[in-house]
Amino acid sequence: MKYKILFVALVSLLACQNNTIVYKPGSSGNINTVTVVIENSLWSSSVGDAIRGVFAAEFIGLPQQEPIFSLKQIPLNTFSDFTRESRNILLIQKTKKEAFSLSYNQFAKPQVVAKLTGTSEKNIIESIIENKGRIINEIKKNDLKEKQRRMKISPLKSEDLKVLLSIDLIMPSAYELFKKDKNKTIWFQKKTKKGSVNILAYELSAQNSLSSYSLDKIIRTRDSVGRAFVPGRNKNSYMITEEAYRPYLNQVKVSGLTAIETRGTWEVKNDFMAGPFLNYIIQDTLNQRNVVLEGFVFSPSSKKRELVFELEAIFKSLKIIKQKNKRN
Repeated sequence: MKYKILFVALVSLLACQNNTIVYKPGSSGNINTVTVVIENSLWSSSVGDAIRGVFAAEFIGLPQQEPIFSLKQIPLNTFSDFTRESRNILLIQKTKKEAFSLSYNQFAKPQVVAKLTGTSEKNIIESIIENKGRIINEIKKNDLKEKQRRMKISPLKSEDLKVLLSIDLIMPSAYELFKKDKNKTIWFQKKTKKGSVNILAYELSAQNSLSSYSLDKIIRTRDSVGRAFVPGRNKNSYMITEEAYRPYLNQVKVSGLTAIETRGTWEVKNDFMAGPFLNYIIQDTLNQRNVVLEGFVFSPSSKKRELVFELEAIFKSLKIIKQKNKRN
């Protein structure tokens, strides 16, 4: 019996020694911010121009120009200690080898580190262009998860979406129910210093397949909802899609479901109000319908990228609930 106990103790000791847990600090930084680790000379060259052209390109669907990411450049010799804890890192070096890699949680958690090396400025620029899609997607996914994590700290506790539409969203507690009607249309609003951030949700019949929603049909649909449900400040005023600019259309996934994403700007008919909107028409195969999630921002004379990104993070937290009166 003594030998058996001794054997178990030795095995446990060896297991502990072979499974050392490496502590990693929590990553830090503002949402939609990328730390670019690159020598000052390269940052001032055509390589820096290429980086800015790709990762600080225009965030589509806003009334004023804002970049996809805010870039913070530091030289390689200062990349240590707390600077390694940035959530999104783009590391670029001129070396004797051409390489590209994506790593996760290397210095902190959660974290994305994209590393590009090249033998010349031309090689590095080619690598940036070739891999830009993957890098942008991974950084965006990383920040969406981080935004959702932050929203979960103080979420809105409401059953209205579940009761009315059999869906659930993670929303910050700053949002509150603003309006709902018997036609299963609901409106949440968050007040800001200069305006508001708004969320609409409603359902459409599944008799219209998702592929039938052309851009013109989406515009007609959202304009009809705006006219019936989103009045302006003046008499006979209501929200419509801004007529001077065509929105951007894209097919995406929302919580694993096929969806059409529309980004653009709205305005109020017979009034002077406008701003960006984000609209998803989502194919709900569980309840044989299409669900619409739309957010619009009214925040004159202020930046709006972060507000639209918050709307995207909210919508991509979608959970569908099986309706009792629906059959497979």
